[in-house]
Amino acid sequence: MKIRWQWLLLAVAILLAGAGLVAWAGFAAVTSLEPDPTALPQPAHPPLEPTYAALIAERRSAEVPALPFADNPDPALCGIPTPWGNDNQAWLDGRYEGEMVQPVVFLYDSHLRLDVTARATHGSEVEVLLYQQNPVTDYYLVKIKGAGTESEGWVPGPFLSFEPVPTP
Repeated sequence: MKIRWQWLLLAVAILLAGAGLVAWAGFAAVTSLEPDPTALPQPAHPPLEPTYAALIAERRSAEVPALPFADNPDPALCGIPTPWGNDNQAWLDGRYEGEMVQPVVFLYDSHLRLDVTARATHGSEVEVLLYQQNPVTDYYLVKIKGAGTESEGWVPGPFLSFEPVPTP
């Protein structure tokens, strides 16, 4: 019986050594520095992948205007909305750098600005509900005072004032 077990152990050792040799040969072929002649040629530069901001811009409604100031380049990096607090009185301000750019200020569905949810004239009083701190432009969820139920939306920080604004 000792002879049979010895032969069996020898056969198993030979099989394991053979499997290891095959695995090593496959690894060596994969890591070879020689180019594969059957592989398709690769372009010199990989195609550009669209950024998250570009994908968001493609989904925006046509009625969403461009902003005159920098917006957040990657909306995925924006903060979590937090409650504003007790001093929630503010006014919509359609001016930017002293120039009237939005006589009617738009409120949006979110900081992504995919859709307009409401609009109000420059100088309209609003109640601030939430605040979202972001890398470039902060956003505020506001409710237009004296308006109906569909009077809420997010406004970019530059279009919000915590002091009454002069109206033309």
